[in-house]
Amino acid sequence: MIRRSIVAVFLFAVLGAGHGFGQTIVDPTTHLQVELVASGLSSPTSMAFIGDDDILVLQKGDGLVRRIQGGILLSAPVLDVAVHFRSERGLLGVATDPDFINNGYVYLYYTESSTGDDTSSSTSTPLGNRVYRHTWSGTALVDPVLILDLPVTTGPNHDGGIVVFGPDDALYAVIGDLNRDGKLENFPTGPDPDDTGVVFRVHRSGRPLVDNPFFDAANLDNPMNRYFAYGIRNSFGMAFDPVSGDLWDSENGPSSFDEVNRVVPGFNSGWEQIMGPDARDPQNEADLWIADGSVYRDPEFSWADPVAPAAVGFVASRVLGCELEHDLIVGDNNCGQLYRFAPAPGRETLEFTSPELQDKVADNAPQRCSDELGELLLGSNWGVVTDIENGPDGRLYVVSLTLGSVYRIAPASGSFPDTDGDGVDDACDCATELATSYAPPVELPQLRISATAPTTLGWDGQSGTAGPGTTYDLVSGDLTSLRVQAGFASACSLTAGTPTPASEDSRPDPPPGRGHYYLARAANDCDSGTFGEGSGIPDPRDELDVSIPPACACTQRSGGAFVRFDIVEETLTIWTTDDAFVDEAIAQLGGGPVRVPIFALLDGRECDPQWTWHTDPAIVSFADATIEVCDSLPSFVEADKDHWLNTVGEFCPWAAIVQTVDDRR
Repeated sequence: MIRRSIVAVFLFAVLGAGHGFGQTIVDPTTHLQVELVASGLSSPTSMAFIGDDDILVLQKGDGLVRRIQGGILLSAPVLDVAVHFRSERGLLGVATDPDFINNGYVYLYYTESSTGDDTSSSTSTPLGNRVYRHTWSGTALVDPVLILDLPVTTGPNHDGGIVVFGPDDALYAVIGDLNRDGKLENFPTGPDPDDTGVVFRVHRSGRPLVDNPFFDAANLDNPMNRYFAYGIRNSFGMAFDPVSGDLWDSENGPSSFDEVNRVVPGFNSGWEQIMGPDARDPQNEADLWIADGSVYRDPEFSWADPVAPAAVGFVASRVLGCELEHDLIVGDNNCGQLYRFAPAPGRETLEFTSPELQDKVADNAPQRCSDELGELLLGSNWGVVTDIENGPDGRLYVVSLTLGSVYRIAPASGSFPDTDGDGVDDACDCATELATSYAPPVELPQLRISATAPTTLGWDGQSGTAGPGTTYDLVSGDLTSLRVQAGFASACSLTAGTPTPASEDSRPDPPPGRGHYYLARAANDCDSGTFGEGSGIPDPRDELDVSIPPACACTQRSGGAFVRFDIVEETLTIWTTDDAFVDEAIAQLGGGPVRVPIFALLDGRECDPQWTWHTDPAIVSFADATIEVCDSLPSFVEADKDHWLNTVGEFCPWAAIVQTVDDRR
């Protein structure tokens, strides 16, 4: 096919083209303005927030990761990697881990130089297109770990490079076709799948996910196991719909038909046989390579004359006005423009009002940047738009490669009624008298939990979408009790009203075979949020929404120790303030003589949520031997609690073995 050689020359020429300053927003209500965040960057490609006013920005050609802090571009980079930057290669994509607040992970996609230096030499073959995970130290990105090792030849264009995390916490990365002609490019007799022209969907470690559309449990080495979609010529933009959770992308066409797609699981985008709507292409679905589990879909929108769409993003917040909330924004390469797309009800397609766009195609020739685009135009003079991101402040941030700048689209103060001065039009502000809240919080999509005590927990913050006064409640309880009770009677509150989307559970780890569960919700002055799905269907979690449980008794204790015992196949964790008892428990852990613990019993669930009774922290001891009447298992005490508390009075499990001591004295 001759289309490939035509577009290679075309895109290379366009990437060098500049655009004028004076970014504009086409906004009939005059509610929006453009603000410069930082300039002086060298060919910036992607950005990611690591704090409220703290941004990492990648520079394509010199491999530098720059930091914008408080609106100031810091002189020293936080990382310098050796890149091969010929054509569309270079330092291309960045994403922070969904649990960045706890683990500090940052993922970078770049073309790694084989020389150890930055180069654009046509005689030097890069090591590969690679995704590395780094850890944020507070001042630098350190400790690189290779996550994805991807092909780089033939190239040098169509390298993709965008990395994003989905609402499922999976890592998605896109690579273009690298000018290859294999099965993944829909040549049925071509070479087998080779990691080109695909969207990867993997665990943050890089391993495939078993619910991927092409996963083959019988062949764990099948490269298809890591793919979410294929048949993609090249993409510079991916984003997830904040309402539906669906993935959308932009795709560059050759001499005709750029695309905007909703990328469903198993999506075959059609390249190299079909570009644009099937009805407008000489080939059809019969010409495609059909993998088991694949599905071809026409694009949701196409430009007949390429504008080279690049970055895509959804407006997540009503800070930009009721009209723009949850709309899809696309920036381009050839025209320096921003486009606004309104999803149709159901959000599976896009809807248009102008008659000429009812076929979902802009026949934009001869005036490529204007014909049939009036309905869609949101802004102009943006240069090559390489990233669009929502900020923690609810504003929309835009990266321009050719202008070397990061901009912010923000509300124009004084241009609309805003009683509380929070930057949100009173018409769509649910708390017009309170600057802390402007939208009801939604259910938290993911709660992320570390594996060891102290247990760290994190979730997605909603300050940018619901208001800066949004707080969070976190409850926990015993998993076994949850199963037995089919409810949340064992729940207690770890935190209530915390402003940070993270917390720590300082309780000891549950014993083997047991577990803690955790539920979190967001709340503000507009709504209290929900621990459950908020569907209106009766749910045991609804009781937690109505009345948050009392605080967990043991999370912040000091002046004593948690001691965990194994008792046959059961466990018991106690809290004690008796120094002699703690010292002997520690000695037993170190190999000292094993003696029988003796506990006084009290009613009520406390530090070990699996039991509805607990031990008196001050009345504990060890003995060489005890009377048989007080020997038993914790489950026997639970089954006949009245007898043990009121008749026996003591509990002395002869089989108890000290397993851990959490000394907080």
